[in-house]
Amino acid sequence: MKRRMKEEYDVIILCGGKGTRLYPLTADIPKPMVKIGDLPVIEHIIKLYEFYGYRNIKLLTGYKGEGIQNYFEDKYKDRRGINIQCIDTGENSDTAERIWQIRNTVTNTFFLSYSDVLADLNLASMLKFHKKHKKAGTMAVYPLTTSYGIVRFDEDKIAYEYLEKPIIKSLFINAGFFIFNSTLFDLWEWSSTDFSKGMLVKLCRERLIACYEHKGFWSGMDTVRENEILNEMWRTGKAKWAVWKKQ
Repeated sequence: MKRRMKEEYDVIILCGGKGTRLYPLTADIPKPMVKIGDLPVIEHIIKLYEFYGYRNIKLLTGYKGEGIQNYFEDKYKDRRGINIQCIDTGENSDTAERIWQIRNTVTNTFFLSYSDVLADLNLASMLKFHKKHKKAGTMAVYPLTTSYGIVRFDEDKIAYEYLEKPIIKSLFINAGFFIFNSTLFDLWEWSSTDFSKGMLVKLCRERLIACYEHKGFWSGMDTVRENEILNEMWRTGKAKWAVWKKQ
């Protein structure tokens, strides 16, 4: 009886952004290297993938990419069971351009994520969902929240409801975690198309992407304040995204 080989999945992490909204934290380092606790934010993301058994990591670097490469080459050079490869995709390349550059080297199905989002996302469950729906891609989505109070009022301009910082359950945000089939690259020529404003818009319009609803913890790290909040959660033992730390 033939033993079935375990299917391999590449993990692509986009690391080329400049992180201008995180300045001055990004004055000397690229955004993915901004720390939460004693680890760069990108390493938190890598550890989530490693926790679920996905250990073939490709980091698509750009701005100050040598800092990312030096860190992982030094720290992981003697680590077995995980392969981290840094690929310089150009300092000024668009997100879609970066992905297009590695189209001939990725596995048939691959994970993709931003380098500034944290979640206790069940990646194995998301992969199962992706296979079931048989679309070109799957995007993790998360309920929209707002930091403002929401007021509802009637036609006479009299308020009848007030909600402080509500979760808007009818709307969802792009959570920054994806699974794609390599057939994505055959759908159309998109090497110079913006990823979020072009690729994702077209995939949605043509009903080629499924949405995996994440109901656990999620946070972006796009501002200094968000970094401060995440560091406080880490320091006080409330880092819900760090499922790999609890094993």
